[in-house]
Amino acid sequence: MLCGETATDLKLLERGTIIIATPQRWDMLSRRWKQRKNVQNVSLLIVDEMHLIGGEVGPVLEVVISRMRYISSQTDNKIRILALSTSLANAKDLAEWIGCSHHGLFNFHSNVRPVPLEIHIQGYDVAHVPSRLLAMAKPAYYAVVNHAVEQPAIVFVPSAKQAQLTAVDLLTFAMADDEPRRFLHAAPDDIAPFLLRIKEGALAHTLAYGIAFLHEGLSADEQKAVCALHASGAVQVVVVTHSMCWGLSLRAQLVVLMDTQHYDGSEHRYVDYPITDILQMMGRACRPLLDDTGKCVLLCHAPKKLFYRKFLFEPFPVESHLDHFLADHMCAEVVTKTIENKQDAVDYLTWSFMYRRLTQNPNYYNLQGASHRHLSDHLSELVETTLADLEAARCISVEEEADVSPLNLGMIASYYYIQYTSIELFASSLQAGTKLKGLLEILASEFDSKYAEWKVTTFNGIETEVLENEAGSRLKKLVKPSGRSRTRSGTWCSTTATSCPPSRPSCPSSSTSRSPPCATATGPC
Repeated sequence: MLCGETATDLKLLERGTIIIATPQRWDMLSRRWKQRKNVQNVSLLIVDEMHLIGGEVGPVLEVVISRMRYISSQTDNKIRILALSTSLANAKDLAEWIGCSHHGLFNFHSNVRPVPLEIHIQGYDVAHVPSRLLAMAKPAYYAVVNHAVEQPAIVFVPSAKQAQLTAVDLLTFAMADDEPRRFLHAAPDDIAPFLLRIKEGALAHTLAYGIAFLHEGLSADEQKAVCALHASGAVQVVVVTHSMCWGLSLRAQLVVLMDTQHYDGSEHRYVDYPITDILQMMGRACRPLLDDTGKCVLLCHAPKKLFYRKFLFEPFPVESHLDHFLADHMCAEVVTKTIENKQDAVDYLTWSFMYRRLTQNPNYYNLQGASHRHLSDHLSELVETTLADLEAARCISVEEEADVSPLNLGMIASYYYIQYTSIELFASSLQAGTKLKGLLEILASEFDSKYAEWKVTTFNGIETEVLENEAGSRLKKLVKPSGRSRTRSGTWCSTTATSCPPSRPSCPSSSTSRSPPCATATGPC
């Protein structure tokens, strides 16, 4: 398993026969594939969660797969690609991109699962997010009571503070029904050793009544104790932050999603969960051999109800976002001499998933048309703009308006996996006599440029204070009574990547030495 430190990863790559890596780790390691024989010798590439190509990690994933196919075309070693994903509306495009024939493509409908899933969607016409979460608390409680009975349940919430508040709310509602320990399915003495490992007071209190919560702020011992209690069935309900859905190993019969928006500090606003995150959370309601059906209750803003009804019951399409993050990847290819001129840059794009989708969905990529000329002009403009940005940042140099070569800043950015905008800021700000204080100020300014200030206006500032006070006050109001104890299926395709990119568009008829490079290439095929 790659760790991200280049020297260590190279040793692991040399010794290992099976390499496990994130797209970013393999991107960093495979950039210098011409000097690394072990990268060239990879004969099987298994890509899990292929539908994430339309998400945040998508551009890196797209570049990695494109590079591995390109390496295969340049060497004698053929590579087989096995891609796994959820059901997709345009699975055929992805399959053709990785060189898979229709015989190797298996695209199952979204309702084909190891355990059938019942989905219940409820909309709430409350625009203010904190108020909407407050309105969803009791429905979430009744969802657990009515749908889970005594089976495990997982409740996903937007934030760590909300996880604590929701756990307290569930306990409050249980106490109001005179069944405070209805979610506890073990004797208090049996869970006592686990409670000794809990330092968080609110968590220890709710755990004693069969309700737990998980978020990144808890220690490793606390998280392990919560997972052990829930997996054993002693604790029926666990409230989890949505950001932990990808690393969560717990499964349950019932999953409840309390709202589908979270606050994004970098954008200073509430944003929707990616549809892939929602599918991942829903997938936790799957216990083969234990349940006949899984259940999911989705609580959302009323205007989004129809949207989720469509995309949760039908396969959804994925699109490329490589054009928004192209500069950093193109800089890396210039450094490794894969791109030595503008025509090479155009050829480089023909290996991408974006290239295949340009003509399939031209409006999404701001193309004026789907003809060869439109495609050629678009790629030429994209290459010109990207290389101009890199040249302005002093990462590359463009000679004779065609040939490109790397500069020191570009080499540093590529080697240390730094964005070209960051290295540009460092280069313009650092001076020979810069002191430690100045270095910290430069780093802080770069951090601020991405995340700005974490404080937000009006509602969010009020919300944070209210949530903190409310959590404390709710716990103080609780009286300890002596109550009684008591995958979405997917697409997978397998191929030996021997096929080349699709035929490239024709050059514009009027092309001079100073015009942008055409999209016709004498590429690797």
